[in-house]
Parts: sequence; structure tokens; C-alpha cells
Amino acid sequence: MKSLLLGTAVLFFTGITNPAFSQKTEAPKFVSNTEGVKEYSLNNGMKVLLIPDPSQSNMVVNIVYNVGSKDEGYGEKGMAHLLEHMLFKSTKNLGDIKKQLSDKGGRANGTTWYDRTNYYEVFPSSDENLKWSLQMEADRMINATILQSDLDKEFSVVRNEFEIGENNPTRVMMQNVFSTAYTWHNYGNSTIGSKEDIERVKAPTLRKFYEKYYQPDNATLIVAGKFDENNALKYISDYFSILPKPTRELGGTYTVEPAQNGEKYFEIKRNNDQQIIAAGYHTSAYADKDYAALAALYEILTSDPSGYLYKNLVEKQKVSGIWNFSPVVRDPGMVYFNFDVPKDKDLGETTTLVKAELDKVAGTKYTEDDLKRAKAKLMKDIDDAKNNTINYAIGFTEIIGAGNYKLAFLYRDNVENLKLEDITRVAQKYFKNNNRTIGVFRPSANEERVFPTEFRDNQIADMVKGYKGRALEKEPAPFEASIANLKKNLTEGKLSNGMKYGLINKELKGDKVQGTFRLRLGNEKDLQGKNAIGKVTAALLKSGTKNKTKEQIQDELDQMKSSIDTNLYGQNLIININTYKQHYPKVMAILQDMLANAAFPENELAKTVTETNTWLEGQLKDPNAIASNELQRLASPYPKSSIFYVPSLQEQIDDNKKVTKAQVTEFYQNMIGASDGAGTVIGNLDAKSATAELEKTFGKLNSKSKFAEVKPTFFETKKEDKNILTPDKENAVALGTLSFKMKQDHPDYPALVLANEILGSGGFLSARLPMRLREKEGISYGVGSYLNVPVSNEVASWNYYAFLNPTKRAAVEAAMKDEIAKALASGFTQEELDSNKKSYANGRKTNLGTDNMLINLVNNKLIFDIPLESFDEQNAKVQNLKLSEVNAALKKYISADKLISVFAGDFNKK
Repeated sequence: MKSLLLGTAVLFFTGITNPAFSQKTEAPKFVSNTEGVKEYSLNNGMKVLLIPDPSQSNMVVNIVYNVGSKDEGYGEKGMAHLLEHMLFKSTKNLGDIKKQLSDKGGRANGTTWYDRTNYYEVFPSSDENLKWSLQMEADRMINATILQSDLDKEFSVVRNEFEIGENNPTRVMMQNVFSTAYTWHNYGNSTIGSKEDIERVKAPTLRKFYEKYYQPDNATLIVAGKFDENNALKYISDYFSILPKPTRELGGTYTVEPAQNGEKYFEIKRNNDQQIIAAGYHTSAYADKDYAALAALYEILTSDPSGYLYKNLVEKQKVSGIWNFSPVVRDPGMVYFNFDVPKDKDLGETTTLVKAELDKVAGTKYTEDDLKRAKAKLMKDIDDAKNNTINYAIGFTEIIGAGNYKLAFLYRDNVENLKLEDITRVAQKYFKNNNRTIGVFRPSANEERVFPTEFRDNQIADMVKGYKGRALEKEPAPFEASIANLKKNLTEGKLSNGMKYGLINKELKGDKVQGTFRLRLGNEKDLQGKNAIGKVTAALLKSGTKNKTKEQIQDELDQMKSSIDTNLYGQNLIININTYKQHYPKVMAILQDMLANAAFPENELAKTVTETNTWLEGQLKDPNAIASNELQRLASPYPKSSIFYVPSLQEQIDDNKKVTKAQVTEFYQNMIGASDGAGTVIGNLDAKSATAELEKTFGKLNSKSKFAEVKPTFFETKKEDKNILTPDKENAVALGTLSFKMKQDHPDYPALVLANEILGSGGFLSARLPMRLREKEGISYGVGSYLNVPVSNEVASWNYYAFLNPTKRAAVEAAMKDEIAKALASGFTQEELDSNKKSYANGRKTNLGTDNMLINLVNNKLIFDIPLESFDEQNAKVQNLKLSEVNAALKKYISADKLISVFAGDFNKK
């Protein structure tokens, strides 16, 4: 399921203490504290992990069940994923789960993978939210209703999710590599399941699956972020310890994939312009030490710009892009390599080249520099994950599915202890063509077959038994998520060239430092006709300078576990940095070199254009991309001379091909400047030192082109419905927009925001549009609406979207327009108003607990002079709204007579 909004349950259930579960409560037993992860256990077999972080203003409750698509039998393909959807319906004690979640504000999700299923909720930290979430998950564990009437609607939603994936060539290719490579093991089956099984499974069958696996002895509960540990343990005792341990024995799966007998080959033929070559190799389980060595090897092979495969294939423009994926799994897994091939390349010849390069992997003599570079990148990723507590707790889901959460620490230790001989060993062991899925079968004598190493539960238990981990890190100081506290910890100023800056003094976990800078560039005359040039320039800033090569820049950033990202959006060059306190000066020095001394090598320009155009070629027949592009062109019919002109997908490809190094250099020399920009840095930095680094980086960066904000033109939309046929596509899309004049400081803005929340945006799938199309009729997997109301101009719009089976096109259009018409005719109810006021307020509070939101608020203050207090004022205005004001705003700005709709899909399907 997608990330969804949640809410306040006023119904605290008591049914969990019925006579069937009348055993006494027990306190969770402390097991260990491994690097801040505190493990407890209950007599019924449930594991509990507490990860406190007082610097957070949010908390997460994440429950992981050791069941996934691997556990599905004949006729059950997709059952684990379908059940995940059903558990958001209702329980015997709570009733409508989505309604209860919708009132709380925050975000929630459920996900299914090969070895596990999880459910999590992220809320603002409070004892009430903690208690409710634990109560709800305990009830959902054993009291889900799983009604046939709900299943009749939900199966088509899941089927639509399946169909969306069928439109994606990359996803189709990956699934076919896995299904071809695996003969017996369920890792060869798609987690989302078989379309036919999804359609035909009945509620009683689904219930048997649920009652077998959704039990305390098959679950790990995680609570992380800012919370009271004593209260958490009490609530866990109250609601989970009373659940009895089942008498059944799960036993686990015992299928072991045999060694592959020879290279496998398959070919897919579908209506699409995107060319892909893929290769898969059977590899190791996550518990195996080989997994760390293989992860390093993948970095050595594919990283940009130092990777061996990257240099020989992408650098030489044989393919446009390369990436790999190796899932974290319980049993021996796979590595998947994806090679994107431009349309003008012969696929047969390129396949031969790719195979030849893969054949070199086992015989290559890797260097200590290769290993050092790979370890730096892997350790950066590990530290980044650990120092974001909320995501860290959710990320444990995969590790638990792989056998035990402590495997994450062992993996880190294994990465740190890697030797060059480990890289050579795994390259020689796994990278054999008879262990590969890409080509044809070839008989051969004396094959040295690859037998995977199996890890049983008792072996993993022995591996992690007694593991202590490292010394606990210093906990960051608490930081209250409030505007008053943000102001208290904010330092503002100007650099010598006029650039504005903000410094937020907040101690982040691991002493992390984040920054976002917006450099506002150019004017209408100087930017005319340079959209493609500007985007390519931004993408190339990290491709090398007069002082350092691209490889040297990337190596230094990886060694410091840091990153710099740049992109151009309109008149804004957006720069994001992610680093640590001790490396902040060096990272800023690298950024200064990029901004002052960029070199733009010809080969990097060619690679960037090729990679971008290969991606665009893959969009040429994608319904979503086509519809989105066409809708923009219909709603904003600018002439080609305007900087706001929306080029077609093919025009974008053609424009990119025309970009030259001279144009990029000219844009860089004349347009890049910081005097009209602003930026915000968050972290525990000394304000004086941090300002000095900003001055070194941006203080002398001035543009030759004078900045003047270009205002968009208002085009009044008129009713239009357009169909676009995309043959042989399993999924279709409906997109719509209508325009009106409004800025965010307009008196009607709060009322229109809340009207949109009720109609299509707010709550946990409880707004009218998703409730009708997804929950009631089951004809769309994803549906909703959103507002686009700017800060500095009045060109605003209301928009809707829906994903659908092509055969449901008429039903989706009718339901969508009917719900809009009902809202306009009868308005909303007081109950809807009250519920969405609450979820809106809680959602904003959750957002205020994120570092990115704090940065964005300060940047908007610096650039647009929007007071920080306006964040609270906006919520106050929403909370004071009357129902008549919300209904009036809806009727004033939303009109079916102004709605442009674009439908794209294979509507000839029967």
C-alpha cells in the first residue's frame, strides 16, 4: 500500500480482554541492549525492540510478521499481499481501521515482501498516540474481520496495483529474471501475486492464512523515536502479553533452490520503446558473510564514475545506464543487473558486449583502492540509515525478515572487516555463466556448479547469540517541534554578496548536518530557449572541476559519508548537502569548487544526455507520462518562445540532443550566481564557523545575468475530455486540472485547502474520491486530488488523478464526476469538517517534526519573506473555519465546466 495519512481514534477497545484471553498480564523480559536497540520478549513468543531517540518529535510503531510471498502455496500467490490490504479494513473491536487512522494525522503503511509483512504508523510523539497504536496493532493481530464483502472490493484494487506494474518495462524485466532463474523456490514469484489467484481467493481461505501467521510468536514489535519507555512497556504488557501463544508449530519453509545447470535466456516482446538488458546471478542469503563482500563488489562494478562495468559500458556509451539490486532475504538470493540501452543501439550486439564484460568479473584483479572506495560508500549508507531513527526502525523490517535484527550489525562488521581476497573470492564463486540468467542453454562438460549455503534458524540463533554490539552512542538533545522553538534556535544573516542564510541549531543523530540552498537565476530574456541547457548544466556540476575529476569528487564524498545533489527547477538551482559535523567544511569546499571551477567534460555531457534520453524514450508509450505531459500542454498553452513552454516528450529528447558543451559553459559562466539566493543548514554547528564556510562557498558567486522573477501567465481552463490510446498497456490513467487565480495569502485559501482535504486529499483513504472509487467500488488503486497554490504569483490549480484498469474507464469517469457534482450540489457535512480539521492539524504537526520541513520553512521566510508564524496561523485559520465557508470556497473555485481531463490507456481492451 502507498504511504497514507492517519488519524485519532476515540474508541479505545476493551474486547481484547475477553474471557478467551483472560490470562494475567506479564512484564516484557529484558534480553539485551545492542547499540541502543533494547530487546525484550514475552512468554507468548513475541519479540519487542525499543529504540528511543529524544531528539525526535515523532514516534513510530512498526510490527513485523515473519510471513511473505515465500510462504504461499499452490493457488495462494499474492495472498500475503492481499491480506496486508485487508487488515486496513476493520476489526471486531475497533471497527473501521481507516476511519480511526484518518483522524490521527501522520503517516502509515503496510508492505509485503518475500519473507515478511509489516505495518507501521508514524505519529507526533504523545502518550495517547503510543497507547492507541499499540492497542490497535494488538487488536489487528487477532481480531481482523476479513469480510467477503470487503474482499470483493479490495481484490480489484490489488489487481489494479498489479496492472500498474505491468506497464513498467523495468519491473516486468526484473520479475522475469527472477522467475526464470528460480526453479522451485518462491523467490521466483512476484510478491504482488498472480492475477488469477488474487481474483479467485475467498475470505475463508484468506482467514486460514491470517490465523496461521498473524500470531505473537511470529511477530516482532518495534517502537522508536521519542516516547516514554516505561509507558511503552506497560502498554505492551497490557495489550500483547495477554495474547496466548498458539499451539500450532509453523515449521517454516524448507525448499532449497538447486544449483543452476547452465546459463538461462529469455526474451520479452512488448509494445514499448525502451530497450533493456538484464542479468541475474544466484548469490547468498543476508546472513552469509558473502553478502557484505558481494555488496562491495557490486559497488566496484557499477558505481558512477569508478565502476568497472560503468567505465567499460556507460563511459564508452555502449549502454546509457547501469544499476543493480540485491534483496535482503532469508534464503540464498540473487543480484539483478539492469542495463538501459538507447534506441539507436543494436540490442543483439549490445547483449554480446554486456555478456563479455560480465564474463570478466571473475578474472579481474581488483585493487585496494577499489575496496576502500566501496567500503566508504557502504559505510556511508549504513550510518545514514542508523542516524534517521524513524526510517531506521522501519528499515529493520527487512533484516527481521532475513532472520534476526542483529544481522544488521553483523553485516556492518563484515563490511568493515572486508579484505581484498574476499572480493576476489565471491567474484570467482558466483560470477560464472552457468549461474547466470540472460542467455541460452549450452551443454558443457565438467561444470563447476555453484551450491548456495543454507542457514537454518538455529544457525542464525547461534550466530547472534551473545552479540553485544558496540558502545552506545551519545543521544542527541531533545528538540521540540514547534515554531517557537524553531525561532529560538534560528540564526539568520546575509553574506557579502547579499545571499540570505539561516542556521538551525539542532543536534541531529550521529552529528549529521543537512542543508538546502536555492540559487535564483536569470530573467526572461536570458533564459529564453535554455531550459534543456540549464537542466543539463545542473546535472553536470558534479562531473568534474579544473582541480578534481568526477571520480575524485565522488571518492572524497563517499569517504566522508556525504553527498551533494544539484538540479534546476524553473529559475531555481537547488543544491542539497548531507554530511556530518566534522566534514562540513570539506564538503562546502567541494561545493565551492563545483560552483566556481566546473569543467564539463565532453564524455560526461554525452553520457548525461544519453541517460536522460533513454529514460524519456521509456516514457514515450507510458500512459501516465503521456497523460501528464498532454494535460500540462492543454492547460498551459505557452508559445515556444516562453520559458514556461511545455515541450512534448519527443521534443525534450530532441532538445537534449542539441545541447553542446559551449552552451553549457556559457550558461554556467553567465547564469550561475548566489546573490539572489538563500539557503538553510540544520545541525549542531557553531554559527560563526558555519557562516564563514557559507561565505567561502557562496560569498563571491555572482551572476552576470541580473535576476528578475518571471511570472507565469494565467490561462483559464475550459471543459475538455481527451482520450489517448496506448496499445498493449495493462493499466490506464485519468488526470484532470482546472485553473483559478489565488495566492497562499488569499483569504479563501484555508477554506479551499480544507475543501480539497474532504474531497480528495485528506485522511487515510477516507476522502470522498478515494472512498468512492477505491473503497466502495474497487475500480481504482490510487485516486485523489491536490491543490497547487503558489506563494509569489496567482496562477493556481486544482487537480485530480486516478489509476485504473482500461475496461473501467467509463466507470471511473462517471464516479469521479458524480462525486464532484454531489459535493458542489450538497456541500460537505459537519462531521467531515470536524474530522478533517483534526487530521489536518495532526498532519502538519507530524510534518513539523521532520528536518526537511524546518529547512523549507526557513528558506521560504528568507526568499519570500513569509513569517514562520504563518505556519501556525494557517492551522488556526483552518480550525476556525465554518462549514458554510468551506462549502462556499468549493463552489467558488471548483467547476466541472472548467475541468480538463486526459485519459490514457488501451481502451480497446474488452
